[in-house]
Amino acid sequence: MRDVTASPTQDGAAPGRIKFADVNGDKKITVDDRTIIGSPHPDFTSSLDLGFRWRNFDLAGTIFGSFGNDIFDRQKEFYVFRNFSTNVRADLLTDSWTPTHQDAKYPRLDNADNYSHAISSFYVEDGSYVRMRNLQLGYNLPATMSRWLSASRVYVQAENLFTFTGYDGLDPSLPALNTGGAAGDIRDQFRGIDQGSYPSSKTFSIGVVTSF
Repeated sequence: MRDVTASPTQDGAAPGRIKFADVNGDKKITVDDRTIIGSPHPDFTSSLDLGFRWRNFDLAGTIFGSFGNDIFDRQKEFYVFRNFSTNVRADLLTDSWTPTHQDAKYPRLDNADNYSHAISSFYVEDGSYVRMRNLQLGYNLPATMSRWLSASRVYVQAENLFTFTGYDGLDPSLPALNTGGAAGDIRDQFRGIDQGSYPSSKTFSIGVVTSF
């Protein structure tokens, strides 16, 4: 409670609720404290193509990375602030603020809290990630094994095999949103907003490449 009374005036202030920054320094939290937070644009992106051959085996893959962009995880409004009236994160009960657990991941569970869910940096997370987009292992069959099929090759392939990221949502690789108007209308203000899009699926396949 001492921290609440020592902080700038804020509607609904109480222990365990989100504390907003006094951006303009007038000792009270109002709409004048709104500011730009985060950017959906990465500082840089990169990819690395890999290739390796050994005897009749070959291995190829593509690794892609995006670094320095931020994601506004709108899903937090549902799985953090709905207090079990909808599906919630598995750790919401164990990692929410309590008087004995003040360094918590989430604010206090409180049905009367109509303030903490306001748009803030709580929703913004680092969207950097590195992903193995494609990995393929192939084997060129010896002539003795492909007598009737020349230059035969069998392979196994995996797409989106693994992703390294600190982002807490379903998938840091967000699809471009169609926000209205003509198809393909991808306006910049909707970039980097996670509205619960279906995550990229892992895909496994096998194949044969040959000629007759």
